[in-house]
Amino acid sequence: MRSNGFMLLFGILLTLILDLGLYVRIKQFLQTRKNRLFYWLHSAVFVAGLFCYYHYVPRLKTPETYYWIGLGIGLLFLFYIPKLIFILVSLICWPLGRIRPSFDKKSLWAATIISGLCFFVILHGITCNRYNYKTETTPVCFPQLPPAFDGFKIVQLSDLHLGSHSVNYKGIPLLVEQVNSLHPDVILFTGDMVNNFAAELRPWTKELSRLKARYGKFAVTGNHDYGLYVRWKDPAKQRRNMKEFYENMEKAGFVMLKNTSVPIVREKDTLCIAGVENWGNPPFPRYGKLEDALRNCSNHFVVLLSHDPSHWEAEVLHHDVPLTLSGHTHAMQMGIKVGTWEWSPARMLYPQYEGLYRKNGKYLHVSRGEGYLGFPGRIGLRPQIDEIILCRDGGK
Repeated sequence: MRSNGFMLLFGILLTLILDLGLYVRIKQFLQTRKNRLFYWLHSAVFVAGLFCYYHYVPRLKTPETYYWIGLGIGLLFLFYIPKLIFILVSLICWPLGRIRPSFDKKSLWAATIISGLCFFVILHGITCNRYNYKTETTPVCFPQLPPAFDGFKIVQLSDLHLGSHSVNYKGIPLLVEQVNSLHPDVILFTGDMVNNFAAELRPWTKELSRLKARYGKFAVTGNHDYGLYVRWKDPAKQRRNMKEFYENMEKAGFVMLKNTSVPIVREKDTLCIAGVENWGNPPFPRYGKLEDALRNCSNHFVVLLSHDPSHWEAEVLHHDVPLTLSGHTHAMQMGIKVGTWEWSPARMLYPQYEGLYRKNGKYLHVSRGEGYLGFPGRIGLRPQIDEIILCRDGGK
């Protein structure tokens, strides 16, 4: 509670400081008492909102918790990031305005234009861009791929975080239609279907069961699927939550790989799809048992599902696993891509944060995912459906 109280105090101070800084710069345009009162009224509304979050949201123990948290974070980003940009631009230009007064007015226009653009970029990110799915096709070739699997089509999905959406969210039906239009051979889900509660998946089992693939749908757990970020009064409730999660995944048509594997036979060749439970660096859990997952995959080509990409360099590279699929990073739900150049703040936390990586003849593919957590949208980098085409070297 002390940490929550500190965050509340920090949030209020930050809100008031930004609003005061903005007021100092634009008070010349707020000449009437009514305008000044309206300005500070909007600030008071945000402070009241912070108080409500502090007292109400921590008491929520339902799947809707993250939806309301995300809504609050989205509003704060939408209104206060542009304010911060406005103040920073004004501060940078302030010394020149003191030397040449005419420049002061120009700096206000520049700050207004830049912060306005920022507002609309964030607004786009939390509205249509959050389900503006991009299909990315990536061929991955191996000399040891069995001939029958040349051209085998994998669709990788990841990090839906269903509790972040309202039950009327139209992104999931759009996702299903877009995936089915690809006619995949197999659909592989690399974890974090929910935020904490199995009930988050319940309204979507029927819709997700519409996902179709020739050889089936397989999934592993991510760190959020275990309900670890809720203080359960009774450990038995957490176990029941986990049990319901697996039941709901089955209703959605997914086969869960819990440190296990399944063979896919095509003509006379076999491909082994293995999956480990979450394995991550602290503070993330390490439930994954790679040796168990690979036990029945000897002498077969292996595609491994492991939620956290840090597992690849730590353990997977030391085993005969040609292709690993991961998620987890979301590419921080923001980034810039111009041609082949791409940057995301996720790069500072994960060396492999999005896309295809190769080392020692083995590959890791990291999905930026289709959902979101916390900030309710995507800025710059769109949510992505990954279509991975297996091929033999010099193949189709």
